[in-house]
Order: sequence, then structure tokens, then C-alpha cells
Amino acid sequence: MRLSAELVTDLQPSAAWDAIAEEWDALADRVGADPFARPGWFAAHHRAFGAGALAVLTIRRDGALAALAPLERQRLRLASPTSWHTPFYTPLADSPEALTALANALVARARPQLELSFVVDDTATMAALRAAAVTARCRSRTYVLERCPYVVLDGGVNAYEQRLTGKRRANLRRLSRRLEDRGRVEVTVHTGPDDLDDLLDEGFAVEASGWKGAEGTGTAILHEPATERFYREVGGWAAGRGWLRLAFLRLDGRALAFDFAIEAGGVHYLLKTGYLAEERSAAPGVLLRRAMLERAFDEGLRRYEFLGDQVDWKREWTDDAHPAMRLTAFTATPAGRVGWLVWAYARPVVRRLQAALRR
Repeated sequence: MRLSAELVTDLQPSAAWDAIAEEWDALADRVGADPFARPGWFAAHHRAFGAGALAVLTIRRDGALAALAPLERQRLRLASPTSWHTPFYTPLADSPEALTALANALVARARPQLELSFVVDDTATMAALRAAAVTARCRSRTYVLERCPYVVLDGGVNAYEQRLTGKRRANLRRLSRRLEDRGRVEVTVHTGPDDLDDLLDEGFAVEASGWKGAEGTGTAILHEPATERFYREVGGWAAGRGWLRLAFLRLDGRALAFDFAIEAGGVHYLLKTGYLAEERSAAPGVLLRRAMLERAFDEGLRRYEFLGDQVDWKREWTDDAHPAMRLTAFTATPAGRVGWLVWAYARPVVRRLQAALRR
């Protein structure tokens, strides 16, 4: 069996993209990949946030696709097509040998810099990338971008809630009773695509009602047109595959809290969530989270992924987290050595000077 590598560059989501998307999805199915390793996700992300020419590095075994990594080719670096909207970045490979070949090919084609972000640390992928960088005598560094909380859904919801603090359990009961005293409380989960635009309009408005929508500092979906386009396209793509989950907590029909999530392969991925700022004291986001975790247990799912960083409100539900890493490597070439010196030494000095000038 022969493994061969090819970097397909300037690959826009178009006819050329469609030519590889089918076998890319087939490879993702074979290896049980998450939704964020698939062509539909990367096409939407590139249209919204693309920062370079889209490329795909493939490894073929006797002509058949065995491994693949989507990339963006920029002037002096080869990078993962990722952003802070990316949960995880996972190159695909159907065997350890194909993964090793893919990692070696990624490092070899950096010329001079390779930067891959949101790679989960406790995976074979990160180990293969580190080994490839050492073999190629690259200067490299890895560091944690965020720690992504998750809950393993075993033992049933009652056993899980017993692991929460007594104060937390009592507070959940109190909040639930207080909201029910005000009217009819209902949690609904929509899978689309019926009324998708209307549901997204309603949910995005809820998510933008608080600090997330604040001018200049907000992170709400409606805060930036590109972000809204991205989540609408992802919503349509996920709905078409039966993966979309739009959850609402309603009081007498009025939406108080909203989740934008994807559910696939027995895993629930919480991409965005928010609640009405004026209802903060009722803690509708907390109550929606409890309902969605209970639903995940009832549905027999394997894992609930909070995604994003390990902030305080997520720690109230779990202590477990995946470290999502960034790997930066510079090739053992004159350009790579210069790039490393600038990246490792000059860039931190410039940042310190900029910080001093802002004081």
C-alpha cells in the first residue's frame, strides 16, 4: 500500500470544493468525526471569516482518501481555518499510519510557519503533530487556548445531580418553583428546518438582549453581520442533516432563554446560549441548562459539551474539561529561523510596548 500527499490550494466552496466534499464526508463517517471536521462546517466558516486561500491537504492510499486536513494558505504561514467560533479542529485519518503521514505532510508544507488552533490535547492528533515537528527539527510551541467543559452522561441524571453541591441542588429547586409560580413554564427543542428563520430570529434576539449585545464589547450573534451569516448558514446545514437543536425556555409562550446547539454521534454540542437580560433574577439560563442536561440523559446521549472556555457558570455543572491547544511550528530553514525569532522574541516586546502606551 502506498500513501501519497497532495495539497490542493485556492479551493473555494464551489465546484472544486464539491468534488472533494463527498469523499471527505465519507471519511468523516468512517472515523466517527464530530460535525466540526466536515466540509459543510468549513465552507460556512470560510465564507464568514476566511483569512486566506482555502486549501485541503490529502493523504491517499492507493488512490483512496485516507486522511485530510482543511487549511488556509496565507503569505507566510499555513493555518487551520479556525476562529473563536470553532469548537475543535480535528484533521481526519483512518489509521495511525495515515495520521502520521498527514502530520508529516503538514509540517513539511509549512514554509515557514504552521499554526493549528483548537486541537484537543488528549488526542492522537496532537501527539502526531508534536512528533512530526520534532522529526523535522522545527522550532515549535504549544499552549492552551481554552479548556472546554463537558459532562460524561453515565449513571443517570439523578446520580449526576447528586454530584452537584447541596446548595446548588436546593437553588435549582427554588428557582424552578419560583418561575412556575409565575405561569406556564415550557422547554421546547426544535430540529428544523420548518420555521427555521423565524426561530433563529427569536433566539438571536434573546441572546443579544444582555451584555453579549453591548455595543463595542458584545459577543452576541447579532453583534457582527458575518457572525450572523455564519450561524444562519450552519443552522441550515445542521438542520438538513438532522443535527440542529434550537432550545427555548418559555414562560406563558414568551422566550426567556435560548440555546443554539448541534447534536450528532451521541454528543450534544452547545454552540451559543443566552437569556433575556430583564429576566436575569429568574435565572432562565440556569433552568434551561438543567432541562437540557436532563434531556441529554433521557435521550441516551454519551456526552454533553459546553464548548468555549471553563468560565464560572460552566464550573457549576462540571469540573471536566478538554484542553484545546494551539501549535505553532517554524521549519528548519532560514525563513523559518527568522520567523521563529520574530514570533518568540520581537512580538512579545511589541505587545508589551503597546500595553504600556495604553496605560
